[in-house]
Amino acid sequence: MKVTYTELPRDEVLAALGPHWPPRPGATVALIGETVAVTHGAVAVHGTDGRPGTTWWAIDGLIVPQDAGPPPNLPGCPTATVPEPAVDTPPLT
Repeated sequence: MKVTYTELPRDEVLAALGPHWPPRPGATVALIGETVAVTHGAVAVHGTDGRPGTTWWAIDGLIVPQDAGPPPNLPGCPTATVPEPAVDTPPLT
């Protein structure tokens, strides 16, 4: 597997992600920011030499689910689940 990271301006990535940002609670995201210096841009994964690969948008060091599918399993890039938002409970009276 060959992986290419291409840095791009954050606003361009946000425009490309559209409804996929921010990720929904319960979604699985890949944490690339812990492994590579690219925090905003494109991540292209080529599984077979000479064949087209798949590209995901990366933002804030994350690859989130998008039209390309769920985040890829990348060496050294762990996955995490987006937590459910905290529920504020009214005070007891």
